[in-house]
Amino acid sequence: MKLKIFTKLDCPNCPAAKKIGKQLEKKGAKIEWYDLEKEEGLSEGAYFDVLSTPSFIIVDESDSEVKAWRGDLPTVELLQKELKIT
Repeated sequence: MKLKIFTKLDCPNCPAAKKIGKQLEKKGAKIEWYDLEKEEGLSEGAYFDVLSTPSFIIVDESDSEVKAWRGDLPTVELLQKELKIT
């Protein structure tokens, strides 16, 4: 499983989202970062119905959504549990 994190420059909660993502990376999580102000981020965001930032989307091996938090900040512990990281 991997985590997709969607952020924007002017988003007030995005620095906290990035911090959460960096903590998870240190624990071995596979993370894909998307900036919604760039073309790649916009197209990926449109595919996953991301309408607000920050958004966290857990996907399986086939890139299908497993669980998502759109416009919300889940805790590191909750994401670790969902991603099955110890």
